[in-house]
Amino acid sequence: MKKITLQVIADELKVSKALVSKALSNDPAVNEGTREKIWQTAEEMGYRIKPVRKKVGDAQTGNIVVLMPRAYLDDIEYWGKVMQGVEAELTNHQFSMILSTIDISLFPKEGLPSSIYDRKADGAIVMGHLPDNYIEMLRSIHFPFVMLDANLLDPSIDHILANNFLGAYQATNHLFAQGHRNIGFVGDPDASWSFRERSRGFREAIRDFNEKNTDDIQATFIAGIGVSGTGMYITGEFSEHLKTHTTSDQALTALFCGNDVVALETLSLLSKWDIRCPEDVSIIGFDDLTLTELMNPKLTTIRVPKNDIGMRAVQMLMRRIENPDVTPEHILMSTQLIERASITAPKQSKE
Repeated sequence: MKKITLQVIADELKVSKALVSKALSNDPAVNEGTREKIWQTAEEMGYRIKPVRKKVGDAQTGNIVVLMPRAYLDDIEYWGKVMQGVEAELTNHQFSMILSTIDISLFPKEGLPSSIYDRKADGAIVMGHLPDNYIEMLRSIHFPFVMLDANLLDPSIDHILANNFLGAYQATNHLFAQGHRNIGFVGDPDASWSFRERSRGFREAIRDFNEKNTDDIQATFIAGIGVSGTGMYITGEFSEHLKTHTTSDQALTALFCGNDVVALETLSLLSKWDIRCPEDVSIIGFDDLTLTELMNPKLTTIRVPKNDIGMRAVQMLMRRIENPDVTPEHILMSTQLIERASITAPKQSKE
C-alpha cells in the first residue's frame, strides 16, 4: 500500500506541500475553506493525523466552562463520567475545560465564575439543575451555552439528555415480562425533569399494558426521595411509605427506582425489615453507576451513555459557537437495559 505523505496529499489536491503542512497544523493564515478541504482529504486518504482537530473558527480563548451545582460533587461518579466525555471531545477540538461548581443559593452575578464575565472562555456547558435565573443571565450577556440534563425546558436553547422516558418504559415492561403486576415507582416525579420523564415512562407503560391485556394495573408511587440542585434528599416519610407498600396484604412485588442511588437506599431499608431482593421484591434502577455491580444482589438497571452525552454536548456547543443563529437542537440519547440479579418472577408465579 502506498504510504500517504504530505506530498501525496498535495499532489491529490494540486497544492503545495507547504500549504498542506500549514493546514494540518491549523495555521490561521490558511483560508478556512481550504483548511477544511485539506483536513477532509487527508482523513479520507488515511493520513495519520495527530489526535487533534481544528479549533472552531469564532473561538478566541480555547476554553470551555462546565457549570454545575456544587452539590453534584457528592455524585461525582455520574457527573465525572459525563465530564470525561466532555474533556475527550474538547481535546479533539484543541479546547480546554474549566470546571466551575456553583453555589445555587447565590444570585447569578455572584455565582457565575469570572471566566464568563471576563470572556476568558468561548462557551459553557450547563449541567443539571442550575436555577433558571442563571440561564437567563447567560442568555442576557449573549454567552454561547448548551444545557445537559437540565430542568429548564426551552425550545430556544440547545439541550441534550438521556431518553429517560423510553428507558423507563423499557424498564417497566421488563418487570411485566417477568410476571410482575403489582409494581411501584420509587421517587418524587417532580424532583427533577429526569425523574418526571422516568415516572411518565412508567405510567405510559402501565397504560399501554392495560389496553392490551385484561389486567387493571394501577400506577403506585412511593414518595419522599429524589434529586435536586442541592443533591439527593430523603424525607422523614419515605421509610414509612416504602414499608407500607412492601409489607401490606397487597404488597408490591417489584419496584422501579428513580435512579441507582434511590435503589441503594431502598435495598438498605428492605434489608432492615428482612424483605429479600429479589425473592420478595424485585428492583430495577436507572443510570448504571459502578455501585450497581457492588450491591447485593447486583442491580438490574437502565444504562445512561454518560460519556457519549458529554461528547455530544461539546459537539453541540461547537456548532453553536461557530453558527450563533443556527436552529437549536434537543437531542435524546438512547439508554440500554442491563440485566443483573435483582429481578426474578414474583412468588405467586413460581408456585
